[in-house]
Amino acid sequence: MTYVIDVSDEPAVAGDCNTIGGWPVLDARQPWPVCDCGAGMALYFQIRIPDDVPHFGGDQLLVFQCPLESDACFSPADPQLPEQFWDKPPANSHAFWRILLQCNGLPAETPDSFLRPSRLTLQRYEDVDHHNDNSPLQDFKVGGAPYWVQDGEQYCCPCGTDLTFVCQVPENFEFSDYLRDDLDDSVEYPAAFDDGFLLGNMVYILACPAHCHPAAAYPVCQN
Repeated sequence: MTYVIDVSDEPAVAGDCNTIGGWPVLDARQPWPVCDCGAGMALYFQIRIPDDVPHFGGDQLLVFQCPLESDACFSPADPQLPEQFWDKPPANSHAFWRILLQCNGLPAETPDSFLRPSRLTLQRYEDVDHHNDNSPLQDFKVGGAPYWVQDGEQYCCPCGTDLTFVCQVPENFEFSDYLRDDLDDSVEYPAAFDDGFLLGNMVYILACPAHCHPAAAYPVCQN
């Protein structure tokens, strides 16, 4: 089952599970992700995956990226991903993103510092034609099948399970439109937002359906 994601005009509040920015719904033992550069990562978006989405229904998907670093996540040459690829990506010097799938979370005490809390809405859509240029399925969605703009990519988790498509973020999605107007002057300007999520590519999130680790997810970038 496929759900198209839209941004509502309503601001998000603590406890909302479908948001840009806002209060991440994190498992109790899960700290707020921090980049290797030392910056706390920004919560680009989070989604409570509907129950009828295979493998991941009921999971909370949280997508973070460093607010100061922007680049693509490069495709590895080997489809077998290495151990702890979420910390040591095979084709980048380090992971400046963190993608989590959890199911026992509570809202953090404080919201994301960079993005204006904005509520997302999910609309169910029958995923029939993945290659119709007028189809909304090339846009922001969770579940269903990816709308590959290049050749499809497939990777294997270190646990031996093939990664499965979870979510798709459209090319050049303007997360910068949701930057807070009241950023503290003492906060370093979040330059990565100028380039977009993972450098503004079409991003396909693949994750381990065996749930071997909360961060066992890989963002595939195409344009």
